[in-house]
Amino acid sequence: MPNIDRKLILTLAVSILIMFAGGYFIWNDLTSKYASPMSNATSTGNNASSTQDITIIPLPSGNQKPVPALPFPPEIKANLSEESRVMAINAIKEIIASIRENPNSESNWINLGLQRNFVGDFIGAKEAWEYASYLRPDDFIPQHNLGDLYTYSLNDYAKAEASYRKAIKLDPTQLIVYQKLYELYRFKVKDNAKAIAVLEEGISKNPATSLWLEKILDEFKQSI
Repeated sequence: MPNIDRKLILTLAVSILIMFAGGYFIWNDLTSKYASPMSNATSTGNNASSTQDITIIPLPSGNQKPVPALPFPPEIKANLSEESRVMAINAIKEIIASIRENPNSESNWINLGLQRNFVGDFIGAKEAWEYASYLRPDDFIPQHNLGDLYTYSLNDYAKAEASYRKAIKLDPTQLIVYQKLYELYRFKVKDNAKAIAVLEEGISKNPATSLWLEKILDEFKQSI
């Protein structure tokens, strides 16, 4: 997976938001406002929902997406060694602490999804990556991750296809997504025509960099 090396652009809305307990942060390319989750926050008359680690302050209008309230500690469903289990729980705890300070960090939500997926909390991973995609709708990575999740963990191939397709639309240069969609068609859906077509699509859109897709295509055609 490509390294996530993005500098998140934050704008301080001084004339609108009151500074308290670290303040509120917003993306300058989004119109919605996000309330910072704080462990000791209290409701101001609305129905705030809370978990052991995060309190969500309700948003003022109906069309913003609430910050997911994922429970902690996570339920460990994967078969992990004790060392791996402890490391994963500690990593999730640290990421949640970072999300408390800045719920608008796409990279934190992506990393939270990776850790939740690692411990077998697939629904938690899905919610984290969906929220990352909401924060950065122009980024292919959350949709790619959702495609993998639906393919290999949740076994929902229609949603896997839709997520991979969204990822390709967002960034047609990412050859790995064409390969993942090819593997979905070939091994899960059992549709050779679609498997060939998506490889040919990746090659045609990336003629200068698609040598390895050409190799996969040649080997696949020889095998059928």
